[in-house]
Amino acid sequence: MVHLALGTMMFTISTGQPILMEQQDLSGVKTFVNISGESVKTMMVLFHGCNNQGHDWFQKPEEIVFLHKAILRKIAVVAFTNPRHRGNFCWPSPDEEYFLEATDLLHRALLELLDSLKKPPKPLVVFSVSLILVGASSGGIFASRLPAIWRNKLLNLAQVTAFLSVVSPTSFVRKTQLLEQPGADFPPTGLVYMPRDTTFASEEAIETFLGSLHQAGVAAKAWALAPQQLTAETLIASLQIAGIFVEDKAVQKFIEALTDLGLLMDGEVIEDPRRIPWRRAVALLDAGVQGHSRQHRHRCLEEVLNRAWAQHEFGMDAEVIDWLLYQSNAQAWRSLEEGYHYTIIAS
Repeated sequence: MVHLALGTMMFTISTGQPILMEQQDLSGVKTFVNISGESVKTMMVLFHGCNNQGHDWFQKPEEIVFLHKAILRKIAVVAFTNPRHRGNFCWPSPDEEYFLEATDLLHRALLELLDSLKKPPKPLVVFSVSLILVGASSGGIFASRLPAIWRNKLLNLAQVTAFLSVVSPTSFVRKTQLLEQPGADFPPTGLVYMPRDTTFASEEAIETFLGSLHQAGVAAKAWALAPQQLTAETLIASLQIAGIFVEDKAVQKFIEALTDLGLLMDGEVIEDPRRIPWRRAVALLDAGVQGHSRQHRHRCLEEVLNRAWAQHEFGMDAEVIDWLLYQSNAQAWRSLEEGYHYTIIAS
């Protein structure tokens, strides 16, 4: 069981269930927050990819597993929905319209959140908070610019101490070409990618950015995610993580239908699910299903299929969070030794 504190409310949840969060409107930005423990020392700030909003971090299988590991390590979690988009919730690139406006809105939202956490009667922020920025796909492109933009603008309430990019080339690389050399003050960086992606966040693009970080003296590491097996058992387990419970017989029929469609063979996804009309077989799962809306079930199912194929989908290596936390703590100590002034918010 995991005990979560959210504002003045306490929750107990079972590992493997959707994560409870508090929704707030901060400076016009939809913000989703989960805080564990009696104080906030490290905060993970999340930016999802296109067609995803802030709340999806707390509701989809791969993200739930990722956030549970963070929460167990007493990392506070905050996710934003892009306040400036064209209907698809993609985060803007630095050269796009609304980029600076979006960064300004998020800056104000984050300051508002941090300020609210330091207020009595029981302030949760006592010292400067270490921020781990996490960006997936377009969120990785957007978030990769925030360390420089937010530097010296967080009023000693927080500092960016680590960055994680998931299936994203970041804003520093485009089509394997390095657009700009990151500086020595760029935070320690983790890069999660899928070698099957040969266009957007390709292995070559990741290696280009990784090399540039090492050249700048920045701690950096990359993790490659391989395809996963998809069987009736693994599908049931993944959906249950999101609180979706499906009858065994229905799942078996669905797996057989995927095999007939040419998507699946002996537990291996052999074609890109985005190119196969697997939704024709979804009705097989809907009979007797429990938990959440049909739309949510289908979105979770889509993620499971895409993750099994492993070309462009959120996923995580088990080592990543501990590596990020270690680097984040080390970066915070380095900043302290170099004269970064922590402001005591409350005693």
